[in-house]
Amino acid sequence: MSLEPHRWAVVSTIKAPTKDILSFAANYLSLRATHLYLFLDFPDPEAQGHLENHPNIHVTNTAPNYKQARGRRPQTVERRQMENIKTAIEFARRDDIAWLGHFDNDEFLHAPSHANVGMRLARLDDDVMCARPTC
Repeated sequence: MSLEPHRWAVVSTIKAPTKDILSFAANYLSLRATHLYLFLDFPDPEAQGHLENHPNIHVTNTAPNYKQARGRRPQTVERRQMENIKTAIEFARRDDIAWLGHFDNDEFLHAPSHANVGMRLARLDDDVMCARPTC
């Protein structure tokens, strides 16, 4: 399978109020992210209900999944983030995603309204493995 260079996604492990979760998702959808892989670090049925019906958002409630799949929940958020990133990489491969960005729920990528993040990523040389946004 050949990756489409303009297809990009966001992965995040989130523990935040519902309104913040929804704002986070809205920000990245407005930037035309191809997919959002959101891992709720604490159950939020209201946020999950709003997000899970969107075709470009994959929501995972990690509280029960960690216990079932791994037998235990990693103690630190950093370890849970790493587990979630590994899972998101698998999702990204399935979804033909060329770029996967990790953002905390309080980190927002801002771009001019005319900017297309995916097309900017697509213009990077094929040997570029990492892109870091600058302020």
